[in-house]
Amino acid sequence: MKRKKLSTAAKIVGFSVLLFIILLTVSEIIIAVLNNALADTELAAYSYTLIVIPVIALGVVVLFIVLMINFNRRANLLVESLNSVAGGDYSVRLPDRGAGNFGTVYGNFNKMTKELGAAKSSREEFVHSLSHEFKTPLCSIEGFATLLSEGGLSEEESKKYLKIIAEEAERLRKLADGVLTLSKLEQMEFMGESVSFRLDEQIRDCVILSERDWAKKNIEIELNLSPVTISGDRDLLRGVWTNLLSNAIKFSAEGGKIEIGLKENNGFAKITLKDFGVGLSEEECGKIFDKYYRTPSAKGVAGNGLGLTICKRICTLANGSITCKSKKGEGCEFTVTLPL
Repeated sequence: MKRKKLSTAAKIVGFSVLLFIILLTVSEIIIAVLNNALADTELAAYSYTLIVIPVIALGVVVLFIVLMINFNRRANLLVESLNSVAGGDYSVRLPDRGAGNFGTVYGNFNKMTKELGAAKSSREEFVHSLSHEFKTPLCSIEGFATLLSEGGLSEEESKKYLKIIAEEAERLRKLADGVLTLSKLEQMEFMGESVSFRLDEQIRDCVILSERDWAKKNIEIELNLSPVTISGDRDLLRGVWTNLLSNAIKFSAEGGKIEIGLKENNGFAKITLKDFGVGLSEEECGKIFDKYYRTPSAKGVAGNGLGLTICKRICTLANGSITCKSKKGEGCEFTVTLPL
């Protein structure tokens, strides 16, 4: 690379010197031709002018050399950095100072490498978390299957271990389904088939379908649903209400309460779902939409940390948003905003 730099610089200097010599030679030829045709005073004036021209040209040539060398240096720095990125090094950053006309290019390059580095870290974290999430139930299944195969267990113990194996297998299935769903959603750039439907009726249907779960804990469901018609992917949006309601039921205490509201506001549908369960800290609120994140209070509660990530992705695809407001010990309130 250094050899190429020297070669390019030598070409620039050589071209500049050749240009200067040509200008100087042409000036001298003109002076010689005019020497016999002009008077002495006129010749002196022309001679002075034609001598000054090469001097000015020399200054221009020197400036040209400096500019071309700087341009070449910045271009080579950009090429070297691009080669580093192509090799997998996303920590490369180009200097802002002295970038000259390359300022915008350098800025966009730094933005690109920053985003690539973040994507790489996210991918590595995703693979690590995924392997860990799969490893835990697999170890449980393997361990209890080994105990069963060795024999010597009572009928009660055998049933207990078989139940655990079945639960862990179900957990694996749900995790695999969640990963596939999220992967599919992340590859989508917009919602699928859009149809017009009554959002209040869909939410009410989700509440009815989950009655077994909230009735088991004697939870009161309070609905305040205004009639709202929305256009969107019916199946994907149903997944949002199912996930949010399922979480609210899981983290509500026995005999608790869940409030669900829906109203139209300035061309948007605003859906709120509030529980009065264990609640979240401010730090936990900022992480609950991350892949595989599970709060300390979620220990012992069924789940894989993908439900809220999927909800957020669906809302994003629908050009909407989802937020969480919570205080420890006071429950959580999720707000979903969707365009009509």
